[in-house]
Amino acid sequence: MSTAPPTPLATAAVRAPLWLSLPAVVFIGLLFLAPVFYLLLTSVLDTSAGRWAWSLDLYRTFFADSYNWQLLARTFYISLATVAASLVLAFPVALFMRSLPPRQRTLLAIVLLSPLLTSVVVRTLAWVVLLGPKGLLNNALASLGLGPIAVMYTDVGVIIGLTHVYFGYMLLSIMASVLKIDDRLLLAAQNLGASHWQTLRQVVLPLSKPGIVTGSVLVFTMSASAYVTPALLGGSKTKVMATEIYDQAIQYLEWREAAVIACVLFAGVWVTVALLSRFGETRSAGEGRA
Repeated sequence: MSTAPPTPLATAAVRAPLWLSLPAVVFIGLLFLAPVFYLLLTSVLDTSAGRWAWSLDLYRTFFADSYNWQLLARTFYISLATVAASLVLAFPVALFMRSLPPRQRTLLAIVLLSPLLTSVVVRTLAWVVLLGPKGLLNNALASLGLGPIAVMYTDVGVIIGLTHVYFGYMLLSIMASVLKIDDRLLLAAQNLGASHWQTLRQVVLPLSKPGIVTGSVLVFTMSASAYVTPALLGGSKTKVMATEIYDQAIQYLEWREAAVIACVLFAGVWVTVALLSRFGETRSAGEGRA
């Protein structure tokens, strides 16, 4: 049986999504892929001799320096700690908001997410006022007869600032999954004799995993590339990859060295995000088979 050739209207309907996606493809290509490709070329093209030559010497120099390894380790440690802190704070809040009536949930969401409407610089400067050597925290400790504590210019200070800055993204992601959980599943678990802890561990957590993974990816990528918060709360004592890129490019005008650090950071973040996504998919598939 012969099939009729597709009509022009059917062909146009098939091609319409392609044409509609073209602006997004051009936008991503020009504003994201092109700069990344330019950074990669800058890091491997040596023009010091007046001609173009491929060279990986700067990468060898980068990985041969223990200082760069410390920067890389500190960046990923701070980013992962920020993810953990944001998750520990956001997950109970999301569960609590699920139990609230819609009106109260909306009001609480506005209060918790309102910092996202404020500049990162302003929010970080607020932590400088709180955690500084003569800030509100140390002044309060001094009034109690306790010695000052050094939080500024430490990893802990940077983690506190980043957690506050990116907490809203984790909360939004987890809420999107928690609010979709069917109440009948929780009721069925209770009818089968499951305790609150068993219901949380075996029902709520697996169903919340997409939001947890999404929030972790968002918070990690933004924390690893953050500059303002580490620069203000970490200073020169707690440098990360982003602040080192800025110093190399702006202060020392070493554009190729800055490009190498940026490419290493981009590759490390990409690999970590792929592992986080893969972990979420693997756990979900395993629980589905179980």
